[in-house]
Amino acid sequence: MIQQTNLENAIYDPKNPKYWDRESLDKELLRTFDICHGCRMCFNYCFSFPTLFNALDSYANGDVYKLTQEDKNKIIEECYHCKLCYVNCPYTDKDNHAFNLNFPALMQRAVHIKAKEEGISFRDKILENADLAGKLNTGLISKIVNYSFRSNFHRIIIEKILGIHRKKLMPEFHLSSFGKWFKKYKKKNQNQNNTNKVVLFSTCFVNYNNPDIGKDAVFVLEKNQCNVEHPKQNCCGMPGLNTGDLKFALKKMKNNIKNLLPYVEQGYKILVINPTCSMTLKHEYPLYAGLIGKNQNEQEDWTNKAKKIAEATRDIHEFLWELKKQDQFNKDFKSMPESVAYHAPCHLRAQWKGFPSRDLIRQIPNTQIAFVAECSGHDGTWSMKKEHFEESLACGKKAFEQLKQKNANYITTDCPLAAIQLKQGIGLQDLPMHPIQILAKAYKTPEEGGFSNSIKE
Repeated sequence: MIQQTNLENAIYDPKNPKYWDRESLDKELLRTFDICHGCRMCFNYCFSFPTLFNALDSYANGDVYKLTQEDKNKIIEECYHCKLCYVNCPYTDKDNHAFNLNFPALMQRAVHIKAKEEGISFRDKILENADLAGKLNTGLISKIVNYSFRSNFHRIIIEKILGIHRKKLMPEFHLSSFGKWFKKYKKKNQNQNNTNKVVLFSTCFVNYNNPDIGKDAVFVLEKNQCNVEHPKQNCCGMPGLNTGDLKFALKKMKNNIKNLLPYVEQGYKILVINPTCSMTLKHEYPLYAGLIGKNQNEQEDWTNKAKKIAEATRDIHEFLWELKKQDQFNKDFKSMPESVAYHAPCHLRAQWKGFPSRDLIRQIPNTQIAFVAECSGHDGTWSMKKEHFEESLACGKKAFEQLKQKNANYITTDCPLAAIQLKQGIGLQDLPMHPIQILAKAYKTPEEGGFSNSIKE
């Protein structure tokens, strides 16, 4: 019988040497699986849990010691790090429970140990490097790349080489990145006397794959008296954490900390467009940044720097809601969408900050907003992989069906990757809008490019 309150192997700090011990990991896997087997609240989340429960049900008395390595590997592989199980689990450290359970952190630890033992696959090396993909595919070549993503012939080749499912809807690339646009825009708008100093962390996806979200974010922030800066930045590093490529992730973290810290020390807030990236800057940077240091002093120094970044970081709507609470949010809307179906991304829910984007849309007069809190199933690059594409659509089925049932004029989600999954799963003509785009459009009259229904003064 497993002692479920024996926490000597419940280690999630990668700076602890025991974190990397395979025997310690295996013991914690069995302890966690035994607790989950007795609870089963997460049976309808990702496929990890049904796989775990089905395996245990096939053994006498659900004996976790009879789980094979193949069983455990499949459970770990099917976790795509949405963190919903941690958000809803009654046995976690956030509830001060004696079990101190952290299933997604345990899966992350398992991925890191496997990567250390076996290395990183070529496919993961390619998929984790969104910055490189963006730099290579932005510009005139973007038309060729986008065409190849729509060509069955090219998709078959891509599937054979990279293992990206031929039917997976892929993000598009553009003639110019958001970063290049912002530099030109800033030169023409130097004389700003706005009171709120903010850095926009556009994320690699918005920078290369959907720069219009970044442009709308600047528009909304300036409507709310923000002086916006967009310093040099790169991917937050989360793709590297998910593949176990810590060297890659730490390089990305180090660059961002060095480039963002001077602004933080001047009193700027860091506003992040994608909730996965805001969660990473807030929660993962303080945990992992110490690994950048070569000795204890350097580790402490990098950890302290990361904590400063974390304290200054906000989801973009989280910051706007803070202005709302201070009665500083601009409510001078000119048009209205009338009805909006709002999808709450998993990594926004994992920040325990409520749903500020939904609540801000509610400030638009005569606008009804419906709420859907189901995972889209995209989850970084997990859904792109040949072996997980069909599973990803199955995971997102509840979200697809509920959003369709709302029959709203517009669908919106904070996560640009979830938007791609929702477009494919629902069969939409266009990508769902980001909430910041809903606000941007509502600030304009119909003649200026706002919604077709004007707001009467």
